[in-house]
Amino acid sequence: MAINPQARTPGYEKADANPRGLLYFVIVMACILVLTFLSLRGLFGYFQRAQNPGSFVAAPFAGTRPLPPPPRIQPNPGADIQDYFQSQQNILNTYGWIDRQSGIVRLPIDRAMELLLQRGLPTRTTGTAEKGAPTQKGNRAQGRPAQEASRAAQEGGSLR
Repeated sequence: MAINPQARTPGYEKADANPRGLLYFVIVMACILVLTFLSLRGLFGYFQRAQNPGSFVAAPFAGTRPLPPPPRIQPNPGADIQDYFQSQQNILNTYGWIDRQSGIVRLPIDRAMELLLQRGLPTRTTGTAEKGAPTQKGNRAQGRPAQEASRAAQEGGSLR
């Protein structure tokens, strides 16, 4: 079947969109949106009244709040860690007693490393000593911490 190009009329297609139907659709959608808004507003109002009966919602930062029970968050963690670091440095770099009755002392790290380099680590000879028994070198080093502490006291070091 052949189409006659002159049979067509120029212009627009009338069966495209119905303006009246489009207007009805927009009005119905607007009504639905308004009804949804009003129902949600009423629902939230009901929930607010049910949660706070007879009172108003106070401002969250209006007054001072009481402190919570311990343990609490550190108010100044930077200062706390600095204090802790200083106390640990003091322990590492001063002389002091750990157990005075047993003669166990604390030495500064630098001094302990010097003594270790001078005297060396205690060793065990293989085959001659029983397991766990101290050797001659280990017996010799037992009295040295107490001597080191007394030397520190004579030099003016502090003992704890």
